[in-house]
Order: sequence, then C-alpha cells, then structure tokens
Amino acid sequence: MKKVSIIALVVLLLGSMVFAAGAKEEATQGPKALKVMLSEEPSSEDALLNTLKDWAAETGNTIDVMVIPYEDQLTKFPLMARNNDLPDLISTTRLTRLYPDEFIDLGKEFDMSIFEPMAVEIIVQDYKSDKKANLPQQFTITNVYYNKDAFNRVGLVAPTVDNPWTFEELVKNAKLLKEKGGVKYGMAMDSSRARYDNLMYANGGSMVEKDGDSFVVTINSPQNIATLEAFIEWNNSFMPKAIWAGGSTDNPADYFRNGDVGIYFSGTWNYNTFYNEIKGMNWGVMPSPVGPAGPSAILGGSGLGVPANAKNKDLAIDFLKWFYTKENFQTYLNRDKGLSSLVGVTYSPADQQVAKDYKVLQSEVSKVSHAFSVDESSMWRNFYDNEYRDAMRQAVNGDISAAKALNDFAELLSKKSGWPLKY
Repeated sequence: MKKVSIIALVVLLLGSMVFAAGAKEEATQGPKALKVMLSEEPSSEDALLNTLKDWAAETGNTIDVMVIPYEDQLTKFPLMARNNDLPDLISTTRLTRLYPDEFIDLGKEFDMSIFEPMAVEIIVQDYKSDKKANLPQQFTITNVYYNKDAFNRVGLVAPTVDNPWTFEELVKNAKLLKEKGGVKYGMAMDSSRARYDNLMYANGGSMVEKDGDSFVVTINSPQNIATLEAFIEWNNSFMPKAIWAGGSTDNPADYFRNGDVGIYFSGTWNYNTFYNEIKGMNWGVMPSPVGPAGPSAILGGSGLGVPANAKNKDLAIDFLKWFYTKENFQTYLNRDKGLSSLVGVTYSPADQQVAKDYKVLQSEVSKVSHAFSVDESSMWRNFYDNEYRDAMRQAVNGDISAAKALNDFAELLSKKSGWPLKY
C-alpha cells in the first residue's frame, strides 16, 4: 500500500512538472510584440500600418512602430546594429543594400518567383550577390500631379499619354500657372535627387556608362551640366527655391495639398495620401514630359527586411508569410492604390477617376530608361549619395556654378569608386 502511494505521488509530481513546463511554454509562445521601423510617420490611412493591424488582430500579437526619418536611418542603423538594439522588421529603400550582412537572406525563406521580376531587380537585387536581403513591399514609380483648378483658371488642358508635353511646353505653362493660375508656385519637385534625375535621363545624361565589366563616370557630361543650369533657372523663376537650395525642410507635397502648386513632380507613393486627404482642390495625374532623349521615369520602392540579430525575427518572417499571400496582399494593394509587386495580384479601382489616373501611372513604367538601369547596376550610391544632393543644393543656391558642382562630384566619385572620368 505504501509502495503504491509513493508511486502515485511520483506520478502526481511528474504530472505537475509537465503541467508547469507546459504552462511556461504556453506563456512563452503567447502574444508577442513585432517591432517595426518606418521612415516617416504613417497616416491613419497608411496601407502598411493598417495591414499590420489586421495581422495583429488575426494572430493576437501586437505591433510596436518606431519612426526614424530616412536620412537619420543611414547613421542610426549601424549604431543600433552595434548595440544589438534592432527592430524586427524594417521598411527601407537603402539599408539592405548598404548593410546586407545585417539582414536575413529572405531568398531562403520565400519562392522569389511569386514577385514581379522588375520589382525584384529594382528593390531587392544586390547586383553583387544573390542574397535577397528584403522583399518588395511598395513598388513605385515617379509621376507628375497637377492642380486641375489652376489649369482651369488659365484655360490649360492637361497633356495625355499619347500627347505629352515637351520640356519647353512644361516651362511655358509653369510660368503661366504662377502668373495667372492662382498658385504660389507654377511647379514644385520633391527634394530627392531621383526626381531631378528624370530631367537628366530625358536630356540624354547619366551618372555612369558601362565600360566592359566596369564603368566610367559621366555625371559631369555637357548634357548634365546643361540640365542643372536649366534646373537652376527653373528654381529662380517658378519653383519654391528654398526646397532645393537647402533653406527649408518643408515638404512640397504639403504645398500641393494646400493648392499652392500648379504642377508637382513626385511619385505614386503619394497617390493614396492625396486621394484620402485633399478635399478642397481638384487634382489629377498627367504623363511625364518628354526631353531630347525621350521621356523618363524611375522605378523604385521600399522593401521589407528582417535584421539577422532581431529579437523576434521569426515573428517577422511569420508576418511576411502572412502578408504575401494573395488575399492579404490584395487587401494591402487596394489600400495602397499602387503598382503590384506580386505576380497575379493587381489593383482594379472601382472609382472611375482613380481608374483613369491609374492608366496614366501604368504608362509611366514603359518610360524607364536604359541609362537608369545601368546607373542602378553600378550601385554608385554605395560610394557617395548625399554628396551629390549637396552639390546640386550649392548650385541651386548660387554658391557655385553647375559645372563646378558636377565636376567636383565626378572627381569624388571617380576617386572612391576607381572608375575613370569620361569628361
């Protein structure tokens, strides 16, 4: 009897231990917080934020969003990595290419054939290795918005896909809009060099040219110097000069929202925000103007990367697997109103005006130039990036000439990359 009691007690104790261990494991596997890093404060209508909220509600996990502006990410991320204080998921355009070793190779977790090849090439591909350090989130392209009310005031008809404006027509009409269109600025442009680069490509210029297995630096070509000289004149004549001269941190998108701009060079990433937030103005999308070398548009976008040393990297991968199902990505795309990076998933707007705008946006994809593809493949930004923007800022501000700005930057790039100068 005593022996039976001892056996029963042992069984009871073992059972208690198993129960306690199970309870501990269950607690460990309970709801977790996914720490997500974004480059700008998301609006209440932000497509990614709301999709993250859907995932959290469905899985019982939570999200912890941190915002570090794009420029600050370039300096703060290395410090975060050194201090082992990393987010679990990052929406980024640059970090995975600058610090590929800090990120998981998502090509080992996903079948990359589910993504549009161009999205993989532009957003994901490292060019120097086969590693896939991120997955395409927002597939974007540059485009031009216009203020319909200002156009109507001066009797302007927006250009069409079949009949785009030349740069000469753009300049003439931007001046007209400023003079008589009831706007403060005839034209505005994001303070991103990528928006300016469309002018460069349309005028026949480029950052580099292919030279066998390497490259030559061409940023200071006669075409590029002429383009920058024209851009300086535009800023002095009908653009908010402080944006490009470095005298203001204002976002020109806000100027357009407020009805202060006639023509706005930006990109598809602003479409959803404008659709939801602009109420006091009629606006639309127009095709990019055509230069001597033809039209130009730049594909880009952000990717989702998972730091290799993130605390909840497995949770981040779980989210990505949920996100890239066709059903969930369709929901995201409907909110984003952008181009799809997932094969077999497309955005089909019910709103007739959105559908009309979307056709113009889709037409921009065919305008991506070969020169842009060559520049991207060189990965020149890994040598210098902000320095290029700073050189243009000094030229727009009148501190130095266009020729000096580009000649000086060309020499910097040549020395650091080892590529010879063509000019």
